[in-house]
Amino acid sequence: MDFTIYNSLILAGIIQGLFLSAFILFSKKNKTRSSVYLGLLILAFTLSNLQYSLDAIGLISTFTFNIIYFPYFFLTPPFLYFFVMTFLYPKRKTKSKEKILYLPFLLFLFLAALYKIALLIPQTEFVKSAMQGTEVFVDAYGDFINIPLFLFVLVVLLLNIKKFEQKQKKFDLEIIKNRLLWLKILLFFLFITTLPWIYFTIQYAIDFEILFLPLFAMVSIIIYVLGYIGIYKIGVQEERKKLRKFSKENRSFSIVEKPKNEHIASLEKLLVEERWFQDSSITLDSIANELNISKGHLSRVVNTELSISFSDYINTLRVEEAKSYLKNAEFSSYTLVAIGLEAGFNSKSTFNSAFKKIAGVTPSQFKRNHSN
Repeated sequence: MDFTIYNSLILAGIIQGLFLSAFILFSKKNKTRSSVYLGLLILAFTLSNLQYSLDAIGLISTFTFNIIYFPYFFLTPPFLYFFVMTFLYPKRKTKSKEKILYLPFLLFLFLAALYKIALLIPQTEFVKSAMQGTEVFVDAYGDFINIPLFLFVLVVLLLNIKKFEQKQKKFDLEIIKNRLLWLKILLFFLFITTLPWIYFTIQYAIDFEILFLPLFAMVSIIIYVLGYIGIYKIGVQEERKKLRKFSKENRSFSIVEKPKNEHIASLEKLLVEERWFQDSSITLDSIANELNISKGHLSRVVNTELSISFSDYINTLRVEEAKSYLKNAEFSSYTLVAIGLEAGFNSKSTFNSAFKKIAGVTPSQFKRNHSN
């Protein structure tokens, strides 16, 4: 085997794909339905890449390839769909109509099984001809079914993400608001990769001798992106769920001790008691609208009554919330990203800068100072 750039990328993708899928599927940490589908998705990409690469590089004969062939790649559309949907809605039940996504896989599994049987038994000329036609259909034209299905799934997922984001506009303690730009970028990246997939599929239908090595190398990149980004985001999501549960059970604190006018009392009720400070999207405008007062008046009241700006007031509440997580030994292994997001900051950098400004130390320094 010559270690060209394509072969090296493919081999690296297969090795990391097997490792990542095993890690996700067998690790008990952050085990969710979404992570299971992610593990299965990576495994389907990996095993498909493995069998096709062995054939393309010439490490196995065509006969051996036909015997070991399994339509793994037809599992990628349904696994991708259920990975994203269960990430958005962890408690949702799979609908019967969604299982239709598995039909192309079942069809090509049946055709592949017929061809394998025909390879292993004596054949008449008619059977041989029919089986060769089956092989050509599965090998050359299967992607003409799988590609439209994959694109359909991408469109449906993007529409569901948009719908999900619209439902998250108002803060709800029962729902963790996700910033889903990473997921939209991931789906867009997968869409871009379908373009060379379409090109090679058309070329292969014309010339069976064309090699798919560049496409297999791209699949290796997909495996890497899916694995490391998916694991990270699912991990952050699960940590936030546990932090949210702790927050709901320990939700009474206030940094304002002197008597308050009605606007400050209403503001504190909204931000502290109902915990709107944990919503990273809140602004002075949105709070003023909720309290039915002008933005300017609210800003003046906060500055006068609390001797602090609105943004510093919000960030102080968030920093106090983050401190309760950082001092808790139960969350000692949690990422600062999960803690910052759950406290209400929209990124790790804003969390660090606001925490340093208010507490005088960085979150990591505060954590070290309060660890046993």
